[in-house]
Amino acid sequence: MVDHGHGADVADVRDGWFVRAAGRIGDLGSPFYDEEHQRDVWNEASAVGFQLLLWLLPVAAVVSMWVGGATALPYALVMFFASGLTSWVVITFAAARGVDMGAAEGITVLRWRLLAYLVLVAAFCAGVVRAMPEGSSGRGTAWGLLAGSVLGIAAVAWSHRRSRRPERPSASS
Repeated sequence: MVDHGHGADVADVRDGWFVRAAGRIGDLGSPFYDEEHQRDVWNEASAVGFQLLLWLLPVAAVVSMWVGGATALPYALVMFFASGLTSWVVITFAAARGVDMGAAEGITVLRWRLLAYLVLVAAFCAGVVRAMPEGSSGRGTAWGLLAGSVLGIAAVAWSHRRSRRPERPSASS
């Protein structure tokens, strides 16, 4: 979507409000993006910074929970939700522009990232369980999330292991 103030172009009409808003927020109509090398390098640099932020926020949330205890819970949740919302916006924007992250071949790295993220969720939930007083609803919720994240870790690991196995010849062959 490149529009240098010359009115709405075809992309503006085709794209929904979400893509138009994201384009405005990202200043995608800037003349800076006209030069291909600049645009590519900036996009790669943004991807590196984005990935760093996506990992630092949950790690900071886990550390906050373990160090700060129950009083850190609201702030730690904001960190987790901020990284989750950011990921959702990126994936939704890509999907709105016709890119399906799940369809890419050889993207097993996504499974490992999901596994690492689930480990962070489990560590976070364990910190919540440790910090919440016995019998509180927060503690029960944290136990449920902890169990769910452990099951999620097991499911991702099992799925990865299963996808790496060579296919067995069928009995009818």
